[in-house]
Amino acid sequence: MEDTAISNTNKLNAKVITIIIFIVFTQAVNGFYATYDMTPPGAFVLMSMFGLLWIGGDWFMKDSKKFNIEWAFDMGFFLYIFWPIFIPFYLFKTRGLKKAAITTLSFVSLYFGTYFFSCVVTYYLLP
Repeated sequence: MEDTAISNTNKLNAKVITIIIFIVFTQAVNGFYATYDMTPPGAFVLMSMFGLLWIGGDWFMKDSKKFNIEWAFDMGFFLYIFWPIFIPFYLFKTRGLKKAAITTLSFVSLYFGTYFFSCVVTYYLLP
């Protein structure tokens, strides 16, 4: 029984690490293009939009099973439209106020911090 709990925790951590790597990569590329006032390729924009939704939805699906939360009929579309509101609300309901606030602020700061860091590094290091 303990091995199952440990493997479920490792799988969840792998999902969170995948989200972190994805955010860092996409925001670094977006920062690079923004520094030179260029538009990223359409395929990259599409990949970054749907990739984050797919990875985040996969995390949400696995995490909601851990808390025995039933999915709505069309949860994918619901997440696509309302994810900026729904994911923090879900975290507050399942994790509590303090842990949810720390998690939400961490991901928001990672999202914007990577973008601005990439802009600064690109501006000063690349001609």
